[in-house]
Amino acid sequence: VGVRPQHVAIGHTCCLDDPPATIIKEIAKRGAFVGFDRVTTVQQLMPDAKKVTMVMAFLEAGFADKLLLAADFTGQRTMEAGPGYGWTVTGFLPQLRQAGVKDETLQMIMHDNPRRFLAFVPVTK
Repeated sequence: VGVRPQHVAIGHTCCLDDPPATIIKEIAKRGAFVGFDRVTTVQQLMPDAKKVTMVMAFLEAGFADKLLLAADFTGQRTMEAGPGYGWTVTGFLPQLRQAGVKDETLQMIMHDNPRRFLAFVPVTK
């Protein structure tokens, strides 16, 4: 339909059990963003350790500029449902930092990438 890949984000990729990040690397190679938009979900779906492994493989392949992190909801969650978006910043980012992701890269992922993705201005006819 003519949508440019850089204006597309493929979500829920963090739920894949793909430690070498094969699938998300292919998505990024085509120019789309990869949405790790369930980093706050209950650990039974995909443990954080596996998510971190997949992110590291993705970053090591040179795709830091194509990663988006989110929580897949906008409201407060109950303790039974999960810790909410705050976990992305207070829980998941420290795990990435501990795995060796530099602060400059985290800045790109959390600020620059969303800004670039959301800056889309539709072409008017």
